[in-house]
Formats: sequence, C-alpha cells, structure tokens
Amino acid sequence: MLISLAPCPTGWDYDPKLSVEIGRLAVQTGVWPLKEYIGGEVRHTKVPQQRKPVDEYLKLQGRFKHLFEAQLDEQGIAEIQARVDAYWDKTDAR
Repeated sequence: MLISLAPCPTGWDYDPKLSVEIGRLAVQTGVWPLKEYIGGEVRHTKVPQQRKPVDEYLKLQGRFKHLFEAQLDEQGIAEIQARVDAYWDKTDAR
C-alpha cells in the first residue's frame, strides 16, 4: 500500500505554483510524516528535528482561511499544533 500527499490547488484553494512549497511544508511542520515499509516494519524516513510552526503550512491554503481571517483563531491553530506535537512526542521516530 502506498499513501501519498497530493496537494490539490482546486480543493485546497491555493495558487498552483505553491504546490511544491505546500508539500514541503507539510513535512517540515510535521503535519505529514514520511514513512516507508522497510524489512517488515513501518519506519519514519524523515523526522523533522526542528519543525516549523503549522501556521506556515495552514496560512497558504484557502481551506484554512477561517483560522486567519476576520479574527486570528489562535486557539484553533494552537490545537492543531498540539496534535502535531503530540504525534511526534509519542513517536519513537524509527
């Protein structure tokens, strides 16, 4: 089985020229963990040691504009960041 991230300019509401940047930010923020199946085990192949804040990934996409427009939803962004941090805190990062 292969699971991949495929940024979608139409569905995610962003300029297509940002596709590569959004894909990279998904990994750099820890939102999208890169994994491989190696020797019978699923392992992380890229562990972001100094993750960027999730808002750098979120703010580029229109699907998350409700977190930034009218009033900055600091609590909503903090909750997303906390979930990403919790994932990486519990992961043995193999």
